Amino acid sequence: MVEKIVVFGAGATGRGHVGLLAWQAGFEIVFVDKKPPLVEKLGNPGRYVVNLYGKNTQKIVVSGYRVYHADNRKAIAEEICDATLVLTAVFDQNLADVALTIAGGITACIRAGRTAPLNVIACENMMDSSSQLGRHVLSHLTAEEKAWCERCVGFPDCMISRVVPRPEPDPLVVVAEDYNEWTARAESFRGAKPQALTALELVDNQTARLERKLFIHNGGHATCGYFGYHAGHQYVHEAVADPRVAEKVVGALDELGAVVERKWGFSTESIAAYKRDLGRRGAVPEMRDEILRVVRDPIRKLSTRERLVAPAKLAVEYGLPRKWIVQAIVAALRYRHPQDPQSLVLAEQLSREGLTPVLRNICEIEPQSPLADEIQSAWNQAAG
Repeated sequence: MVEKIVVFGAGATGRGHVGLLAWQAGFEIVFVDKKPPLVEKLGNPGRYVVNLYGKNTQKIVVSGYRVYHADNRKAIAEEICDATLVLTAVFDQNLADVALTIAGGITACIRAGRTAPLNVIACENMMDSSSQLGRHVLSHLTAEEKAWCERCVGFPDCMISRVVPRPEPDPLVVVAEDYNEWTARAESFRGAKPQALTALELVDNQTARLERKLFIHNGGHATCGYFGYHAGHQYVHEAVADPRVAEKVVGALDELGAVVERKWGFSTESIAAYKRDLGRRGAVPEMRDEILRVVRDPIRKLSTRERLVAPAKLAVEYGLPRKWIVQAIVAALRYRHPQDPQSLVLAEQLSREGLTPVLRNICEIEPQSPLADEIQSAWNQAAG
């Protein structure tokens, strides 16, 4: 019997990354989305295209899936009832609503007498996505249902890495890179991993893998984006090709890599390979990855657990260089765009309160921290 995977979120990541990988592995795919036009388009003609670019450029036609509107909770719950995995690719602010449907699916599982384990993996760009989703789900269950859930349902935290940069004019076409890194916390996974889903790697060092990705990939990406924005570039590959930007990005990647190596014990060679891979991926012109996509939401990206501030703090703790990371933080603080509300809020706070309170309130960098002085100095230099 063909195993089934339910994917909440039929956007670019759902269709171009995790949904595609599951379909390529031979699973029956059920998509769920809240946008009626997209649901209608995907359902008729019942196929979509993914154009992959990178080392192995290819065009893949995906078909044979089913798609539901998110409001059709009862039917989706029945689909979950005999699914092997449930995946989400919906952004963190939508997890609470998705949890309501998943809770209905768990109720349906219990009613049907299911004993096979079920794993629910939130494929979101955050530290504890599945754990957070699990807490939302449990809040909708009775005590008896919670007991069954704790025995049979896993919510393993996840890390995904594949750039799916932009919507195409045709909603049935997705552009993505051919790279994949997809891990989940092995100790939280219930039962055996589906053998056919080789793209998903169960790991014992999930936090280390996630921070390597968050600091080097996301941190490097953000550094390139913010410096590229200030240099006037529209796309990431243009910024990568600019020697002025490249110097700063390479410097920041060296510092970010040193932090990850020191904290988690990755080998110098593996960190160097990871950085080279990131450089190759960012240079593919067909991706046309817009810088405005990379730099949006600067308040979130400058928070204390995020891609720039977290490694900068660790660099202070470990006594490691951080000049370029500091400059990237300043570039993020200086970024503003009329179509990015967070950038405007940040600019207003900086104008009203000044740099020191913003560093304390947004980045949780106290005035007595060496980082505060270093950022202030770089800020003054950028202003001059």
